[in-house]
Amino acid sequence: MTSQLTDGSIPKIFKNEECVHPILQVTDLEETHSKNKDEETVRYRLKLSDGKFYLLATLNRQLNEMVINEEIKNFSFIKLLNYQKTVIKNTDFLLVSNLESVSTETAKIGEPTQFTNETEENEIEIEKEQEQEQEQEQETGKEQEQTTFKTQPLETGITLLRNLNTYNKNWKIKVRVTNKTEPKIYNKNGKQGQVMYVTLVDSNGDEMRATMFNDNVTKFNKVLQVSKCYYISGGMLKPADRRFSSIQSDYEINFNNYTTITLCTNTSDLPKEAYHYKKLSEIEKTQNGMKIDVLGIIAEVGELIEVKSRTGMQLKKRECILADQYMRISCNFWGEIAEKNTFPDNPVIILKGANVGEYLNKKNISASSSVRIILDPEINEAQEIRDWWYRGGGKKNQEQLGKTIGKSFSSNTNWIENDRDPLSNILNLNLGGGEKADYITSKVTITHILHDENNPVCYPSCTFENCTKKVTLQGSHWVGEKCNHRVQKPNYRYNPKIRLSDSSSSIYATAFNQICEDILGAKAEHIETLKQQGRNDEFNEIFNKAVPLEGLARIRITESEYEGKTFKRSILSSFKPITDYVLESKKLIQQINKISEN
Repeated sequence: MTSQLTDGSIPKIFKNEECVHPILQVTDLEETHSKNKDEETVRYRLKLSDGKFYLLATLNRQLNEMVINEEIKNFSFIKLLNYQKTVIKNTDFLLVSNLESVSTETAKIGEPTQFTNETEENEIEIEKEQEQEQEQEQETGKEQEQTTFKTQPLETGITLLRNLNTYNKNWKIKVRVTNKTEPKIYNKNGKQGQVMYVTLVDSNGDEMRATMFNDNVTKFNKVLQVSKCYYISGGMLKPADRRFSSIQSDYEINFNNYTTITLCTNTSDLPKEAYHYKKLSEIEKTQNGMKIDVLGIIAEVGELIEVKSRTGMQLKKRECILADQYMRISCNFWGEIAEKNTFPDNPVIILKGANVGEYLNKKNISASSSVRIILDPEINEAQEIRDWWYRGGGKKNQEQLGKTIGKSFSSNTNWIENDRDPLSNILNLNLGGGEKADYITSKVTITHILHDENNPVCYPSCTFENCTKKVTLQGSHWVGEKCNHRVQKPNYRYNPKIRLSDSSSSIYATAFNQICEDILGAKAEHIETLKQQGRNDEFNEIFNKAVPLEGLARIRITESEYEGKTFKRSILSSFKPITDYVLESKKLIQQINKISEN
C-alpha cells in the first residue's frame, strides 16, 4: 500500500512547490467545535502523511459530509485536489477545500514525523547527495505536472473562493456577480448609513457574499452589474453569519478602500448561476431561523391576503404549497414578492435565501423581498420534478397526503393535516398572547353571519391595483382613508363577523372577500346592491341559505389592547367545507386512537 502514497509530497507542499493531486494517508482525525454568536461550527482537523512526514490540516466545512459518511476516516488514503498552505499561530497548516477518497485502510503506513523548518534544513544535505539522481525524475515529473495543470480552470494568481481565509491577506479572485441588492439605508447610534450586498460565484461553482458600506456603496454600485464578471482583490474577510444568508461559505468579504475591481472579459469558465439547494426532506433537520436555498414545484397557490403585523403594519401574504417527489411543505410569500407572483402553470422554482420556520411542530419556509426566485431552472433535478408532476405524481402526492382542495376554497392546505383543536383552546391556552399570531385548525359549524345595520358585511374599497383600503365619499369622489387614492366609484369587499361553533365553545371571527364569496355564493357588489335597493327578502335569503355549514377552519388569533382592555381578535383565514365524510371519519378515528394511546 505504501506505493500508493505520493513519495516526497509533504516536503514539496511545505516548500510551496508544485505537487499535483498528491495521495496521502490520514493518520489522525479530530472533530473541533467553535462558536460564532449563536451558531456552533463543526470542523475536522487531521494529519496528512506521505509515509515519511506529515503536516497538520483542516477540512473546509463543505467536506464535513465525507467524514460523517465515513468516506474519510483514520488511515484512509485521499487525493488532494485543492489545498492551500497557511500559518495559524506559528504552525504550518493545510487548508483542504477539495479531495477524493481513494481507499480505506486499517493501519498506519510507516512512522511519519511532522515536517517543520528544522526538518527542511536537515533534508537539504540529503537532497544535495541525491541531486543528480533526482534531476531526471524531476524533469519527468514537471512534464507530467504541466500536462495536468493544463486542465486546471484557474488562471495564474487567482484564488478560489473556498481558499479565502483570514490568514491569507494577498488574494485575487475571478468571479461572476449573480445577485445584487438595492442599497439599504440604516440608522445606528444616531448616524445614518447605507449597505449593499452582492453574491459572487467562481469557476468552481462556489458562492460568497460580499458587503459594502457607505462611500463604498456609491463607489461600487454602478461598477458591479449582475451577470458581469470581475477580477477583485483587497477587502476584509470575516466569518459568515448563516442567519442572514443561505450561502454555504465559511467567510464573506467586506469591500473597503483597498478593494480593487476590474471587469473581466474571459468568462467562459465562470458559471452563470450556482445551485446549492436543500431537498424539501432536509428542511426537517434544519434549524429554525436559518436561510436556505430550496428546490420544488409550486403545487398550490393561495389567495393574496392582507394581515396586520404586531407593530400594526399591513402586510401582503400569499400561502403556497411547495412539493417534490417525496414531500410537501407550506411556503409563505410576503410583501411585493407575494403580489407579483401568482405562479401560473405550476412552475418549478428555486428559492435562494428562504427562511426556515415552524408552526404547530411542522416546518415551513417563508420568502420576502430579499429572496431570489429562479423560475424553471435548467438543471436535471428540476426536469425530474417536472416530469414527475406531469406524469400524475402531483395528484397522487395530494391524494396520499389528503391535501387536495377545491378551487373555490383555494388557499394553503397544509393546515388541513393538523390535529383538530377545540375552540376553547383559544382561551385555555391563551393563544395570540405572544409576539406572533397563533393559528389553530378546528372542525366547526358556521351558525350565523352578522348582517344587520350595526354589523355591515362589506365595505367600499379602493379600486387601485393591489389596494384594498377602505374609501369614504367626500364630495363627488371616494377617498382612501389610509392610501389617499381618489376614485370615482369604489369596489365592495366582504369583512363580516362569522359565528363559529363546536362542542367546546363559540367565537366570532372576521372573514374576508374570497372566503365569503365561496360561503355565500355571491359577490359583495351584489349584496350591496340588494341592500341599497331595499330588497331585504333577497338579501336575507342569501345569508339564511348559507348556514349552517360544517367545515374545517383555520383561524388566526392575535391579541389587541383598546382603552386599557385586552381582547382576542380572530380571523378566518381559510375554510374548507366537509364533503368527504369517509375521509373525515378516518381522521376522527386517528384522533381517538391517539387519545387511547395516551
